Amino acid sequence: MATLDNLTEKIMDEVKDYSEHIKKELEAKLDETADKILEYIIDNAPRSGQKKALADDFIKTDVGSGYNKTIVIHAKEKGMLIHLIEFGFMHRAGKYVNPRPFLRPAFDAFTPKMLEDIKDIINGK
Repeated sequence: MATLDNLTEKIMDEVKDYSEHIKKELEAKLDETADKILEYIIDNAPRSGQKKALADDFIKTDVGSGYNKTIVIHAKEKGMLIHLIEFGFMHRAGKYVNPRPFLRPAFDAFTPKMLEDIKDIINGK
């Protein structure tokens, strides 16, 4: 016969199992979206035709775990040049170099879908 203590214990176990399941789904969705963003950036970043092209310099790094997991996408060595390409700049010779955005469009393309998917995961859809 189930007692009130057993019922409370079973409810706590179910909540713990559910939260672990949700945490795994959220991490998987975050990883999936980060992979899509990284792929978009690599496909759309300028290529110089050399071995160490800017597009090949991007990597993703996991920071933290569980609910506190963050994925950082960054350039390994050429991070100091990214803002110049993304936003454009005035060359020393006076010529304006037009922007070639590739970071912001990547985040704008995939982040809203990820947020909707996260809401659906949390709501159990």
